[in-house]
Amino acid sequence: MDKKLRLRVLTPYNSLCDREVDYVIFRSKEGDAGIQIGHEPFTAALDEGLLAYRAGSEVHTLVVLGGVASVLDDEVTVFSEIADHPDRIKQTINELARNKSVLAKEEQKGSMDIQIMELGLRRALVRIDVSAYSIIKGRTGVTNFDEGKRDGSRRGI
Repeated sequence: MDKKLRLRVLTPYNSLCDREVDYVIFRSKEGDAGIQIGHEPFTAALDEGLLAYRAGSEVHTLVVLGGVASVLDDEVTVFSEIADHPDRIKQTINELARNKSVLAKEEQKGSMDIQIMELGLRRALVRIDVSAYSIIKGRTGVTNFDEGKRDGSRRGI
C-alpha cells in the first residue's frame, strides 16, 4: 500500500476535507506550492485561489480565500476563514455576508443598550454625589441642584 498524505481543510464553520490524498497543490502568497509525501515542514500564508488534491484516480478542487497552510509529518492542514467547493463558494460568501449584517445590527443594538446603561449609571452616581453633598451640608433627602431657590421646590434628576 502506498503511503498517503493526510489533508485537512478547516473553516470556522465546518471541515471541508479530512482524508488521505496523493498530493496537494495550493496558492500561497509566495506562489503555488505542491506537496507530496516526505515534504519538508513549513507554514505558508495562503492567497485566494484553488486548492487541488488527488485521491486515487480523482482530482478534486476547493476554493480557498486566504488563510494558512501547515505541512508537518506528511499532514497538510489548511485553515481558512472562507473556503468551499467551487459550485458552492458564491452561496457561502452570501451566507457569510448575511451573517455579518445580522451581527452588525445586533452589535449596534447592544452598543445602544450599553449607552443607556451607562447613562443610568451616571445618573445614579450623580444622585449619590448630590446625596453626599446634602449630608455634608446637614440636610438629608435633598437632591436639588438649585440651592438658590427660596420657594422650597426641588428638581429631580
